[in-house]
Amino acid sequence: MVRKPPTKGQKKRLAKLLREGEEVVLVTTIGNRYFWIKFLSLLPLAFLIVGIPKLGQLLRMRQAYTYALTNRRFVIIRGIFSRKIVTAPLTAITHVTVEQSFLQRFLFNTGHLVIITAGFDQREIVIEHIANPVQFKILLEEMTERIEESWNATSDADDFKLRSISA
Repeated sequence: MVRKPPTKGQKKRLAKLLREGEEVVLVTTIGNRYFWIKFLSLLPLAFLIVGIPKLGQLLRMRQAYTYALTNRRFVIIRGIFSRKIVTAPLTAITHVTVEQSFLQRFLFNTGHLVIITAGFDQREIVIEHIANPVQFKILLEEMTERIEESWNATSDADDFKLRSISA
């Protein structure tokens, strides 16, 4: 996956959601190949009125779904007029699964990413039709490992001692 850095416009749009010291690593949406193949296949149906709702749904999906990875968390922004923002700290992600059908893998180069987070209800975050899902999974895991390594480097085992329980 050739990872392009976030554009100035993307950084500016996400700036109000970021905390101090947090920087955007990657911003993406549904896969380009998925969008264009679906768009071109639905275009002839639009002339028959049947494909207009599907075409509109595809265009809204492209505009309304933004996925951002920062150095501390994963952010999902959904919506154009109304907005839903879901965040998952990288430290709360327990595992990531990639689901790809044959067509998604070889034709569209997309897939679904399923992110399981820790917590009392163990939420599942599903990201549909993301481009290069395997590379995105690897990047997510690398970012999580960096955070864990920084924790291990700063923690000192000698500072933490348990007191004995006397009966």
